Amino acid sequence: MPDFTLTPGVLAGLRSAADDPALRIATNAVTSTDVDGVTLNRAAVTSVDPTTEVKLDSLSVTDQKQSGRCWMFAGLNVFRHRIAGSLGTSDFEFSEPHLQFHDKLEKSYRTLRRLDELFRSGVTDLDDRLVAALLAHPADDGGQWNYLVNLIGKYGVMPKQAMGETYASGLTRQLDSALSTTVRATAWKLREAALGGAGASSTEPLVRAGMRDVHRVISVHLGVPPATFTWKYRDKDGEFHDEGILTPLQFRDRVLGDDLTGGLDNYISVVNDPRGENPYGAAYTVAEETNMWGTPDFSYVNADISDLRRIARASLDAGEPVWFACDVNRQFAAALGIWDRDLYERDALYGTDSSRGTGSSKAEQMRSRESMLTHGMVLTGHDPAAGTWRVENSWGTKSHGEHAKLAGAGSMKGYGTMTDAWFDDNVFQIVAHRRFITTATGDDLPGLSALDRGDTTVLPVWDAMA
Repeated sequence: MPDFTLTPGVLAGLRSAADDPALRIATNAVTSTDVDGVTLNRAAVTSVDPTTEVKLDSLSVTDQKQSGRCWMFAGLNVFRHRIAGSLGTSDFEFSEPHLQFHDKLEKSYRTLRRLDELFRSGVTDLDDRLVAALLAHPADDGGQWNYLVNLIGKYGVMPKQAMGETYASGLTRQLDSALSTTVRATAWKLREAALGGAGASSTEPLVRAGMRDVHRVISVHLGVPPATFTWKYRDKDGEFHDEGILTPLQFRDRVLGDDLTGGLDNYISVVNDPRGENPYGAAYTVAEETNMWGTPDFSYVNADISDLRRIARASLDAGEPVWFACDVNRQFAAALGIWDRDLYERDALYGTDSSRGTGSSKAEQMRSRESMLTHGMVLTGHDPAAGTWRVENSWGTKSHGEHAKLAGAGSMKGYGTMTDAWFDDNVFQIVAHRRFITTATGDDLPGLSALDRGDTTVLPVWDAMA
């Protein structure tokens, strides 16, 4: 019997302890308005200047709407600013639905192939942790940088006007539900076949039939991507350009030619995972973290957070935005567009201590799942003296920017400002070209040579870095 139980006496004590003036004031405030408005630290807001010394962006922000495509939008946004500059246009956006279609297709195929492999190897228990994970999310929206590399490498890219958004591309709940049902139905047939002793030749028709259904479901929601398109645009001087009929691969080579020199593999994921069991200066792979069957899983170099900041600044100083992944909603004021460690004073409101004692570090928060990678965005500027970063999000123009307007910097319309302190606490990953890693660290970053050799420690798909 535990010493502490919720007996009537204990409950009465809790009630009387909560009957204090501070709690009554907090209750009156929060029952009438949003808790973020009550706890917002105005001093922290006014201390963040949205103007940065280095600023690379000039385009309107993109909008992923109610979908989990942040990783895709952010990855494409890394390149679009430079493309708009080289074309001389006032704006440019890639077609995210084009890649979204193929991402869903490839994820479904990979899930079926992986489950078929597991079932025929004797792993048929539906409570097996890997089997359960694959069935839980057979083709959802989430992704990583390597997903984007896979898609661009196989399917190319196209401008937004060649394949625009649909109702379902920006509101994916029904698409994801239908797709999950379709994949699971085929997976069940594969399991039954494996339990009956079927070999690969017997399950192949099931995979083929399942993928036919998958393709139909995706096509209904997103439409079928065009095999070719006509590329026309008008530059900022009003001059009309007709580039003729192109395939997505031809368009990719034309607009991303410089970035493809040596391959997109030259873009390296550098992660800050401070858990002591995963030391810095080593390379890691997250098992099952890919969207295409037969492609490498997500791999990265683990480094101190100061290395991530140095590399990001080197890239920005050279004119290239930086893809990054973070825990986006921690200490974040969406309307203001500010990310700062001291932005909200929730412990003061509740009269609690959320520091977890010795478990208040980033590492302990990862272990307890208090903090993890939840969102991908782009760094488009920084101010080393102020310790701030300019952030391009993909939540449209209705989010962020009010603080910049109030500060006299003009409306940032979807861009935001992040402090160094928030970066340290909540940024887990950046992606940068290896030349900027060399610029920032002098010699090669410890662990980079191991990554190049494929000498990585493998983490399970349920790890906090997944």
